[in-house]
Amino acid sequence: MIVTAANVFVVPVGNRTGVILELETDAGITGIGEAGIAYGMGIEATAEMVLKMLRARVLGRDAGEIELIWSDIYDRGFWTKSVGAITTAALSAIEIALWDIKGKALGVPVHSLFGGTFRNRLEIYANGWWMGCDTPQDFATAAKRMVDKGLRGLKLYPLGLMDPVTVIRHPTRRRVSRDTLNLCINRVEAIRKAVGSEVDILLDMGGGVHADQLRYLMPRLEPLDVGFIEEPIDPAAPENYASLRSPIPVAAGERAYTRYGFQRMLQAGGIEVLQPDVCNTGGLAEARRIAALGEIYNCSVAPHNYGTTLATVVSAHLSATIANFQVLECFPDFREEPGYVPLIDTPLEDQIEGSTVPVPQGPGLGVTLRRQDVEQHLWKRLVFEK
Repeated sequence: MIVTAANVFVVPVGNRTGVILELETDAGITGIGEAGIAYGMGIEATAEMVLKMLRARVLGRDAGEIELIWSDIYDRGFWTKSVGAITTAALSAIEIALWDIKGKALGVPVHSLFGGTFRNRLEIYANGWWMGCDTPQDFATAAKRMVDKGLRGLKLYPLGLMDPVTVIRHPTRRRVSRDTLNLCINRVEAIRKAVGSEVDILLDMGGGVHADQLRYLMPRLEPLDVGFIEEPIDPAAPENYASLRSPIPVAAGERAYTRYGFQRMLQAGGIEVLQPDVCNTGGLAEARRIAALGEIYNCSVAPHNYGTTLATVVSAHLSATIANFQVLECFPDFREEPGYVPLIDTPLEDQIEGSTVPVPQGPGLGVTLRRQDVEQHLWKRLVFEK
């Protein structure tokens, strides 16, 4: 199957923007993938990076040579080594789309190509439920609403402040006011009181604050039975994770790329939960290598998933095939986000039962791009010319 054409879409999906790739082959089989830069800066640059990689290393090649194509891009892309988000996100989208093609060609789900599944349903936790919340009571009310729906894991950004542009404003210069530190504690206390003891409260610090402020925060959060604390330290300096001394498990990996980035993080120590994002860390096969690396360090894996509904499906295929899977991030209220555009048919977010989603079972990724909804968001089309 020769890759004959490609379409790149840049699709608004509420509070995120999906960079979506569709590959076409001469066998009439298509595959889709996502580049995991759905927020922050770099969305347009990533779309262009996907196109650059396609022109140089993908169009006109056999779609079944997934590892060879991956290695050619990685080895010959120059900036793909000593990696960064834009290059590895673009590479991820390509790799995922190729696996989708292979699964469809063989008539099997992608997860079967990796040896089958450990589980048929996946535990999830909710993100996004906190949008519009500010006061501790706001958070408590919204949290209780999610728990009443059956969710048993909730993540929030307790140091985050409302922002009209970015939805939530993370700490800058690794420092916040004492009032914000106390607001963080009060928010978590209110949530715990509202949801009881059987719900996991997960905290994302968005890149962290200085050690003195962590020293103030951590002892006050410990009695609240926090499930994990994500990126309490700037991810650019993973060696500092080892300095944390707290019974709260530390999670990280949203901004670590390929097995090399995770090896550095694991060697530094101090992390118990790995959070590779399949759509920006190098793709499905690379995320599985990262999970295997994590097993050596006795770490569980909670895949980061802050993309579109397609990213959730891709993450589900990974989660089903790794032994040390813990929980998957999910946005149950995705349809309520302003400007939402349907991207795929049968998203897993519409199939939540209690606190789990099913593992996709159709050929390839098991979902179809909603062409009628995304066509107007076509960024660029490439066609192979012999």
